[in-house]
Amino acid sequence: MTNFEIRAKDGLARLGRFTTKHGTVKTPLLMPVIHPGKSIISPKDIVDVFGFQMVITNSYIINSHDKFREKAIAEGVHGLLDFEHPIMTDSGTFQMYFHDLPEEEIDPIAIIEFQKQIKTDIGTILDAFSKPDVGREQVEKDVKLSLERAKMSVGLKDEMMIAGTVQGGIFEDLREQSAQAMGKLDFDVYPIGGVVPMMEMYRYADIVRVTLAAKKHLPPDRPVHLFGCGHPMLFAQAALLGCDFFDSASYAKFAEKGRMLLTTGTVHLKDLTELPCECPVCSSTTASEMQGLPKEAKALALMRHNLYVSAAEMRRVRQAIADGKLFELAALRARSHPALLEALQVMTNKMDQLIESDPFGKSSSIFYTGAETAVRPEIYRFHDRVLSRYPFKTTDTIIIVPDIGERPFSDTASTIIAEVRKKRPEEVLLMFLTPMGVIPWELEHVHPAQQCIFPKNVDPQTLKIANTRLQEILDTITFNKIVWFDRESPTTKLSNSLTGNYKVTKTTSASETINQLGIIEEESTDWYLRKLRAVLMYQWGKNAGDVADIEGIKVVLSRSTGKIRHVTLQEEILFTVVPTTGLLTPTIKGGETLLQVNIDDTYLVMMEKDAAEFVAKGKSALAKFVKSASSNLKAGEEVLVLDEVENLLGTGKSLISGQEMITFNRGVAVQVRHSQKS
Repeated sequence: MTNFEIRAKDGLARLGRFTTKHGTVKTPLLMPVIHPGKSIISPKDIVDVFGFQMVITNSYIINSHDKFREKAIAEGVHGLLDFEHPIMTDSGTFQMYFHDLPEEEIDPIAIIEFQKQIKTDIGTILDAFSKPDVGREQVEKDVKLSLERAKMSVGLKDEMMIAGTVQGGIFEDLREQSAQAMGKLDFDVYPIGGVVPMMEMYRYADIVRVTLAAKKHLPPDRPVHLFGCGHPMLFAQAALLGCDFFDSASYAKFAEKGRMLLTTGTVHLKDLTELPCECPVCSSTTASEMQGLPKEAKALALMRHNLYVSAAEMRRVRQAIADGKLFELAALRARSHPALLEALQVMTNKMDQLIESDPFGKSSSIFYTGAETAVRPEIYRFHDRVLSRYPFKTTDTIIIVPDIGERPFSDTASTIIAEVRKKRPEEVLLMFLTPMGVIPWELEHVHPAQQCIFPKNVDPQTLKIANTRLQEILDTITFNKIVWFDRESPTTKLSNSLTGNYKVTKTTSASETINQLGIIEEESTDWYLRKLRAVLMYQWGKNAGDVADIEGIKVVLSRSTGKIRHVTLQEEILFTVVPTTGLLTPTIKGGETLLQVNIDDTYLVMMEKDAAEFVAKGKSALAKFVKSASSNLKAGEEVLVLDEVENLLGTGKSLISGQEMITFNRGVAVQVRHSQKS
């Protein structure tokens, strides 16, 4: 039974809760390493002063010293450390690698039994550590040995939770093989091992590759632990890759060498004239005063600084996930070191995994950080849905309006929009061409169409991607001519890159553009239904567009903004538009209407009989009671919740994906907004 639940997602990152016998912790989390005999800062202070939630210590070290072993056996590892919060123990794998100990030094079964004996919350198997520079043949042997030990160990865990480490060195296919095999075993946490040497050699790109390779095959309802990741400049990118647990002794090791951890890298105290930090340690002293401290006092001050900085960055990561801003944070951190930037570039080349996991329906603004912005999951998904779901595929004229997107299109192209409203889509389509790609007028308010902030000077790679997206959309539409409004914008120059045999007329003013449309008829009264159809299909697929054809359907516009506010039928609200996303939220009547037009099964979540009554009363749909959900369903979608005979119970927002709904037995699957009996 899993002890993990998800509260929010961003990319592959999960804002979650993990429950142990000694309390529930929030993920992603960092576990400072505690040496049972050397830690200057007590485990209590790790929590009470610095704000950490959990620590990790080494069962091999405890077992190797009589004074530690006897007390741990008598009082448990919590008694040994005088600590009431969750504790994870390592098995000694890293010590065997670091000290080049013989294989028989630690018995894999005995170390599991010892961890159970000292009542750790999470024990760890003894895996076989693969150095990055060894050949494939040796790594294959290490993977095989790790799996053999895993199979021997997992059945011995009893009430102790246990971590099964994924190995495979730098070989992505071996990481996949290891993760596939380990994922079939009932581990509670899945560490990714063997990466410390990669970190020490700044091989961050390799860490990205092996982490993504492992993540493909690990159970989604279990936390992933990136063993030995303790530098704050790595946290954001590692969390974005889907790592939930981190641990490290870096705070102490770096301090002993006079080094300070920062979110932008590491600095030597001896080189500083100012302390570039606002933590309690640095705020109460100066660089010269700290440099003048006795050796032990200096090391303690640096340890405290390193802990404060690390804890703050982990909080920042969790908040960024909640805000949908983790990609930006990771991109900013990547600028602190070329090797991190290379790792980010590797990640953007493997964006499919992030797109698959990233939640739909975000509302946060997107700030340009570099060429990677154009391939962010939110932007990619928008383009993909326009390609596959935009309803208007045949027209006479396409108007293309280049735009930076810094102001609403209703301000920058109001005259053109007013005229397009008078035309049917078969006569004219209006497309805004921004650095993120093509935004059809009908979807101008759908996130992230007008939430992307780009500079006026856009990099060539972003423009190349925008041009490709324009070409792809034009290839899906049958039309006679393009009217290109040639005005100041980074994307204006893309008119010279069109590769099709198109008839293109360039204009330099709104009036000249409008003149290309011919005679304007009286203003149509159903332009808003045109917009409604596009949003319905963008959100729920082809059949959902039929709602716009229902006799009596009406759109209520906001008096202050002129945007669609409600959709009604016979004076009853079917849908409300969320201002921050431009998407529709269905009421119960709206849900029934979507069922009538047979929307795709992707957006239907079926509950078990025992939970149906609670959902019908407005309670959240819990994952453990989900009977069926589509593997194509993404977190963040507006869904319909049904009982086992397909009666509508409620409508709401999916907090996790369909696959996760089936896998998880903890947490909320759908946050119900409207229900039958509420």
